[in-house]
Amino acid sequence: MTSDDMELVRQYADHQSESAFAALVSRHANLVYSAALRRVRDPQLAEEITQAVFIILARKAGSLNDKTILPGWLYRAACYTSNSAQKREYRRQQREQEAYMESTLHEPQTDSTWQQIAPLLEEAMLRLGQTDRDALVLRFFEGRSLQEVGTALGASEEAAKKRVNRALEKLRCHFKNRGVSSTTVIIAGAITTNSVQAAPAALSKSITAIAITKGAAASGSTLTLITGALKLMAWSKTVTTAIVSGCLILALAGGTVIFVKKRSARRLAILTHLYDRAHLQDPGYKAILADLRAHEWRTEKRAEEEKIASRQRKDETVNSSEIDLTPYLNAALTDSPASPADVTGNNLAALPSGAHVFAGVPFDVEGLIQLDGGDMARFKKHYPTEVDNIRIGRTCAKLHLLHGANWVYPSTFGSTAAKLVLHYSDGSVREIDLIVGQQVFDFWSPLFTTGLDLRYSQTAPGTERAWTGSNPFLKKMFPDESLILYKSTFDNPQPNVTLSAADYVSGGMEIAPFLVGLTVE
Repeated sequence: MTSDDMELVRQYADHQSESAFAALVSRHANLVYSAALRRVRDPQLAEEITQAVFIILARKAGSLNDKTILPGWLYRAACYTSNSAQKREYRRQQREQEAYMESTLHEPQTDSTWQQIAPLLEEAMLRLGQTDRDALVLRFFEGRSLQEVGTALGASEEAAKKRVNRALEKLRCHFKNRGVSSTTVIIAGAITTNSVQAAPAALSKSITAIAITKGAAASGSTLTLITGALKLMAWSKTVTTAIVSGCLILALAGGTVIFVKKRSARRLAILTHLYDRAHLQDPGYKAILADLRAHEWRTEKRAEEEKIASRQRKDETVNSSEIDLTPYLNAALTDSPASPADVTGNNLAALPSGAHVFAGVPFDVEGLIQLDGGDMARFKKHYPTEVDNIRIGRTCAKLHLLHGANWVYPSTFGSTAAKLVLHYSDGSVREIDLIVGQQVFDFWSPLFTTGLDLRYSQTAPGTERAWTGSNPFLKKMFPDESLILYKSTFDNPQPNVTLSAADYVSGGMEIAPFLVGLTVE
């Protein structure tokens, strides 16, 4: 960080100094562009995000206080703007694996650790507190000394060192939870070497020209990004304020303790989506999490398990046929497809094999058809993007799927995770989309609802939770969560024509969907 960053911001805010703003763009465009590129993996979109971030800076310049650490503020804005861009791209179904492969041609050569952590870095950084994030941005993204970091944070060099080390350890734990094992020293080196690369030469000039108009000359798509990013930034600030205001500091017997009123805390949990894997090791959440585990979560989980079990007792179909998937299976129930090679316990071994009723529908379960997803590459595993010609050979009014998916995040909701391509005896072809947040959800998920983003439990008509269990790896990593499979029922677009076969096709995203059972009725 250059000491006069905020002086330049003031010059621009007070006098609309184009030279001051151009200097800020020149200093920090590479940081913003690099964060955006890691997030969206599309150089052209990353340029648009960079432009949007500096338009936001131009708009917000007058409201930033002199203690703002500008690189940290810009980094955070880049992450939120990238999230906004991803949602837009998912809705248009343009973010496919081919785009990722093309964009990597423009990325610098990196070591193996960087290749593994780069797709996870911005998610991990956003989970840090602001001071921790600012410290890492200054130290490793900006290449500042510990003394400079301490000065910016208003702390000593030794305190800055401790802050950086603690923040690195949090990153290490996050990466480990996502299957990437490393050390803080290696992570620090990888970030220092690779996190910031040069933005396209013409970008800084175009950013300054458009940003100083505060977006008046920006394209419609850029303005949409800005609106989405500002909403995310405002929501984040509101949640932080709500959490702080939900705590009462009381002095008892000469000591100070933090006390969270249970009723208001539970209400706050619902309002702010308290359940987050990043909170599980945070001492600030220990008391309320323990209380929820002992009360709401236990009751809600038991009720949902009983509801799921009640739908496994009776076949509610008429003239149905379970399709034999054995010739098409590429993973056993005891396999761990979406895990590092040394992890063997992240499987569906608890799922009963053979003929069983799930959600009122009989299925023949012998294994799974696992499709590829972008995150599989982190584990050096590769599965097909589609499995074709699953033989059916009869007319039917409905198709029932027993299925799940890996790596489903809120930012992917509304996108197509997979599809069934239906081939009929008359040569016609129809498609059925499986949409994230409607039919497709992560197979690691909580069964409770208090404190959870309710989108995780709101399925589309015809889809419901059909089986739940656990496995050793999930119990170790996130014991509050359960394995969940879903039953989705679709109307056959051509019920009076013989359905010859079906293809199970990936949507080409990070999500790795899988099919366990298929029944026609």
